[in-house]
Amino acid sequence: MFEITPDDIARLSDEELRSLVGFLCEAELRSRGFPVSAVTWGGNQNAADGGIDVRVALPAGTAINGFVPRPLVGFQVKKPDMTPAAIEPEMRPDGVLRPSIRELAEISGAYILVSSGTHASDSALEERRAAMCRALGRLRNRDALLLDFYDRARLATWVRNHAGAVLWTRNRVGRALPAWRPYEAWAFSPEGLSDTYLTEDHARLHVGTTDEKGLPVVVGIQRIRDCLRVPHGVVRLVGLSGVGKTRLVQALFDSRVGEESLDPTLAIYTDMADEPDPQPTGMALDLIATRARAILVIDNCPPDLHQRLSERCRAPESTLSVITIEYDIQDDQAEGTDVFRLEPSSAELIRQLIRRRYKDISQIDAQTIADFSGGNARVALTLANTLEKDETLAGLSHQDLFRRLFHQRQTPDESLLRAAQACTLVYSFEGEAISGAQAELPKLGAIVGM
Repeated sequence: MFEITPDDIARLSDEELRSLVGFLCEAELRSRGFPVSAVTWGGNQNAADGGIDVRVALPAGTAINGFVPRPLVGFQVKKPDMTPAAIEPEMRPDGVLRPSIRELAEISGAYILVSSGTHASDSALEERRAAMCRALGRLRNRDALLLDFYDRARLATWVRNHAGAVLWTRNRVGRALPAWRPYEAWAFSPEGLSDTYLTEDHARLHVGTTDEKGLPVVVGIQRIRDCLRVPHGVVRLVGLSGVGKTRLVQALFDSRVGEESLDPTLAIYTDMADEPDPQPTGMALDLIATRARAILVIDNCPPDLHQRLSERCRAPESTLSVITIEYDIQDDQAEGTDVFRLEPSSAELIRQLIRRRYKDISQIDAQTIADFSGGNARVALTLANTLEKDETLAGLSHQDLFRRLFHQRQTPDESLLRAAQACTLVYSFEGEAISGAQAELPKLGAIVGM
């Protein structure tokens, strides 16, 4: 179920292949506590790169091994099959050894060719390494340079070490697990992952169900990270719909927020509203069976599912951490769970959000929306989306603003409004059954004659 094959690697495009190697290098460094800023790659895949697509540059003498075998490594990433005959022209264009390879030799680094088009036996891999050695020619310090060759089988093995990279790769080659997603913009933003997380000093993250003092969000994010950083950590994040719970969880893996962010290649996300297949308990069992380290993120997770996931996560053989997100009104705290409650944002933060997403909205209208939203980002963004160009909310009453929010540019429907008013009379209700002892919709409907 949670598998990656050499054929999957072969299906990646040039750009995807280079990005994958970059992600994997970052993951290796994170797992050892090294800064990911030591990994660089980017630009156009077909642009001149001096023979290096992905570079790792840790301080000389740093102890590291495995797929990143030395502190200073240059990866050249190729989609075609790199046969022994193709290696010398790659390393010695026009018969001259690339300066980037000479520089790696001078600093006792490593040069690694990665080819998704190659699927070679051990002896064939050895032939390619021998061809790399021959390409060095009479390089003075050739013995100081470590050479290696990763074919698609070795790259698949590397990917299997990082659960989020498995999902990322499967999604790129059309073998996605339904509703399961790697680290990405789970909370929709037009800017995707480049969107910066807005923070404030307002204490809006509470620990447990009885803490009234609260923490600033960045401080709370560090607390949650500490809970999830090692296997067996279980966190439940609760709060009203629209206050930014999913966006906060996304920020746990964002290196721009606070310090020591969680490794995004460990993140595996699903929203229960999307009917994931496999179900989270099945995913957890499969990850544990393969000894894969992962952080499960389960959105809209009901209490009973949280409890089952908590039990699996806390089992002695578990390699997992889990954070679940829910609009939760229960005061009881699941065993072995750190509960955090997120409160609405300040009006100022909402105003900043509106001004960022909707450049044409005036300061006055942004403030009007922020004040009306009560700190709920979803309400604010929905209301802002109803504004046409050159239109203003100035002078509208709260009732006018509510109707505008409710109808959202659609034809006003008084029957729908009456149904909504009935639904808001209670905190929650059984929303599917229309007959039987558990049915609550008929009782709500009777109140408003529907």
